[in-house]
Amino acid sequence: MSPRQAAFRAAYRERIAPAYSGLLHVGLIYLIGGAMLFVAIRHIHGPTWAEWLVVPGVAVLCNIFEWFLHAQIMHRPRKGLMGIYKRHTLAHHQFFTQEAPCHESTRDYRIVFFPPYAFITFLAMSAVGAAVLNAIWSSNAAWLLICTTTGMYMNYEFFHWGCHVPDDRIVRHIPFMNTIRRHHIAHHDTAIMMTKNMNLTYPFADWLFGTSDLDRGLLGHLFNGYDTRFVKPIPSKRRGGAARDAAAAMAAE
Repeated sequence: MSPRQAAFRAAYRERIAPAYSGLLHVGLIYLIGGAMLFVAIRHIHGPTWAEWLVVPGVAVLCNIFEWFLHAQIMHRPRKGLMGIYKRHTLAHHQFFTQEAPCHESTRDYRIVFFPPYAFITFLAMSAVGAAVLNAIWSSNAAWLLICTTTGMYMNYEFFHWGCHVPDDRIVRHIPFMNTIRRHHIAHHDTAIMMTKNMNLTYPFADWLFGTSDLDRGLLGHLFNGYDTRFVKPIPSKRRGGAARDAAAAMAAE
């Protein structure tokens, strides 16, 4: 860990409220998600095969939305959304680097997990889509949409935690999760962090939009694990320029 990163971590931790509990933070996120799934599932009655297709369709849309949010908002200074950019590019990417990507205690969950209100905001956005499906199709389709978006958000938080957990003796053997751990830790390389590896669950959208650091097909992306044989080389000019751009952005905080 560089002295700069160590100093940033120390300063960030000093700003965390003494009463903050990382376990309570995570527990609240999954309590919200669990309660939402409990309510939604109870409203689903005998869905048809066509209604079940809402699940994979919405999962793909969530994956693309996850990519868009990360690539176009979390890594781009947008008027009215600067708080998200600062929290991610200027804080998360200083706290965690490719060389030192792991948290040290549950108090570091403050910068690993989104605030619980982010989940509520996401559910409110999902409710709009559910209302549309309920109006034009069925209540089953609407509640299946809610189940899928809720599950994808909980999946997102769990996989992101798996990317930053110190001990990967179990994670490295879990399909999909081991893939995203390598994928995301590589994203913390300042040479590619502004343009590559934007997915945090499954690298589908990165494959679709050509923003992955791998030269593989879709199945190769999903089941890549820790394999580094297919990583694209980073031109030295690109590496230096991207690193300088990222450092300048961080210094501007």
